[in-house]
Amino acid sequence: MAAKNREGARPGGSVGWSIVLYIRKVADCGTAPLVNMLTGSRIIGGTDAQIGAWPWIVSLQIRSGKIMAHICGGSLVRNSWVLTAAHCTRDTRDPVVWRAVLGTNNIDGRRPHTKIIKVKAIIIHPNFNLETYVNDIALFHLKKAVKYNNYIQPICLPFDVFQKLDEKTECFIGGWGRTTEEGNATRMLQEAQVHYISRKICNSDKGYGNIIPVTSFCAGDEDGIFDTCRGDSGGPLMCYVPEHKQFFVMGITSYGYGCGRKNFPGVYCSPFFYKTWLTYHLNQTIRNKGISNINSLLGQVLVALGSVVLLATP
Repeated sequence: MAAKNREGARPGGSVGWSIVLYIRKVADCGTAPLVNMLTGSRIIGGTDAQIGAWPWIVSLQIRSGKIMAHICGGSLVRNSWVLTAAHCTRDTRDPVVWRAVLGTNNIDGRRPHTKIIKVKAIIIHPNFNLETYVNDIALFHLKKAVKYNNYIQPICLPFDVFQKLDEKTECFIGGWGRTTEEGNATRMLQEAQVHYISRKICNSDKGYGNIIPVTSFCAGDEDGIFDTCRGDSGGPLMCYVPEHKQFFVMGITSYGYGCGRKNFPGVYCSPFFYKTWLTYHLNQTIRNKGISNINSLLGQVLVALGSVVLLATP
């Protein structure tokens, strides 16, 4: 699936009660109720994903009239927040035209458990650079919070486990992007197993030649057998941490040189380096009141923690 880009009230009670709630919240992510994700086959070189295998993967689509077109992937990280790549908003940052499609592996089909939700706000990292893809991270705030079920679940953020990532870590990619560099996008969610590739190898003269941002890293296959491609941008690099028995979004699909090319694996922006930025925004409730705003064709533009926040006009 890589191209120039890969385009998605605190309860009362004792302290003990609060701790129990916190532990439950942490545990309720990164698991798929319907499948054992470490058995069986696991978009270049990939296979069709089993329904419910990756319940946090989101299709971010743009509505034009009656047509909805898949643009990027994303990861559900909270019940109303989707993590994706900033470059996915290159063509339009207007939240009104975006939709998030959750709970499906077939973006043509509509099943009872499929949810299509409008986007309330798009938050782009303030230092994102479209030329270098540095800080290629963004959040989509959904208009309605989703209810978790067997087909819709959040993935865990990697703040405390990223240091465990190495060549032996079991990682997977998934998306609806092209299955060959010059091919068409797929309508069925594809999946493949990949592995972390060291910066020394990926950033070597035979590879990217020292242009990989310090907040990004490579994963895939040195021979290019398994890779992300155009249409997969914004989707997760999902890695399993056995101690926690959970999947973590170790990376956000960012860019690559072509798709499936030897020595040029996919490049992923790591949420680990954006803990402060992500935590700040994920704990906010986006409102129109109390903040100076600028009316524009893109809705209402706000500045919060230096980030560009684009709100859908009510």
